[in-house]
Amino acid sequence: MTKHGHALVVGGGYAGLVTARALASLFDEVSVLDKDALPDRAAHRPGTPQSRHPHALLARGAELLEGLFPGLREELTGHGAPVSDFGHFPMLYPTGWSPTVRTGLVLQTFSRPLLEFLIRRRVQALSNVSFHAATEAEALLVQGSRVTGVVARSRSTGRTAAREADLVVVADGRHSRLPSWLEKADRPPARRLQVDGKLAYTSRLYRRPPGSDPGFQASLQATVAPTTPSGGTVIAIEDDRWLVCLFGAGGISAPTTPEGFDAYAATLANPHVQQVVAECRPIGAIHRYSGLGGHWNRYDRLAPPLRRLAVVGDALCALNPLYGHGMTVAARQALLLRNAITAHSLDGACGVYHRHAVRTLLLPWLMTTSLDRGWSPEPAPLSARAGRSVLLYLLRRIPRNPGLYGRFLNVQHMVASPLTLLLPFPQRQSHSHSQGQSQGRRP
Repeated sequence: MTKHGHALVVGGGYAGLVTARALASLFDEVSVLDKDALPDRAAHRPGTPQSRHPHALLARGAELLEGLFPGLREELTGHGAPVSDFGHFPMLYPTGWSPTVRTGLVLQTFSRPLLEFLIRRRVQALSNVSFHAATEAEALLVQGSRVTGVVARSRSTGRTAAREADLVVVADGRHSRLPSWLEKADRPPARRLQVDGKLAYTSRLYRRPPGSDPGFQASLQATVAPTTPSGGTVIAIEDDRWLVCLFGAGGISAPTTPEGFDAYAATLANPHVQQVVAECRPIGAIHRYSGLGGHWNRYDRLAPPLRRLAVVGDALCALNPLYGHGMTVAARQALLLRNAITAHSLDGACGVYHRHAVRTLLLPWLMTTSLDRGWSPEPAPLSARAGRSVLLYLLRRIPRNPGLYGRFLNVQHMVASPLTLLLPFPQRQSHSHSQGQSQGRRP
């Protein structure tokens, strides 16, 4: 295979790393720029403030990551990341508890710093990939209708230099600076779709007694507009820790004082969250992360288009993280970009990629925003109203129908078509739901 020249990836977080890995087989050189100093261990860094809060990797995303990084799941397990069946993850909706079902969908829970460190270590080991830490991209280099690189500044020396490339991939996250770079280049902005459920996360770590078996690996109480603005989750992560995250939607949020955090947790109907907060020892500060509304920048509709510019991850579409689609979507986009470059010229590949990326976003965008629009008094489009009606109907039926719930999880995990939810399903309560109740899920 004839390789292309130089690909430059702006952003060394999760989306940038999976994209760099996907492109490494197609380019002689791949450069990754990140404004942070990158740690040599699993650690939080300023450029990923969301890393202190829970992250979910859906089954489809885990499968894609395993293809890019063979043995990653086993490596996570070796670092203490627990594993179970996702159907054994108790979720409390306003309509009741999720049933216990065996799905074959793997639930592996871990901290964001651990996942990112293990992936970054793999990418750093590739001979044709170089990392440029503490280096901040500040503008695009554009010639005619083609992007030819970026202007980047070293945060250690303050020096600015042009970095030329045959392909530029923007993966700088939810607060991407690409809109301002387009403005600097006298280019029209991309249309932005935006739905803000006014979600805030407030999280704290707790010590998990080694060897203990509380009967759950993770548990969640969902927020659903407009009646249920409070919720929370607890997940077991590596190093014998619990990560507790309290949700607030519709403009409310959990306090960041210890007393306020504990009091907010005590108001929830989920006994697992209450149990960990009341009985386990906190081992860290309380962190809040807000501004988690969804937005989708329609770079597929840039007019005129810019060749050799691709956008991935949250820089393209930031989804409400409560639903767990973001990392899976980013991995799919990295592979779509690789496939487009394999099948087309560099000048044409990014346009093809952006059109295909739209298809990966339609379902998660509809699922997340249809419910989030319930926090806004403004009338929703017909498609969003229809999506919301379907989702609320499913949530009403799920507690009493394990078969439907199993199918719903397969759709949510992006391993089955939504059409499977139209199949007939029995109306009666099954044994597996009764078993879930007998395990003491309800408060």
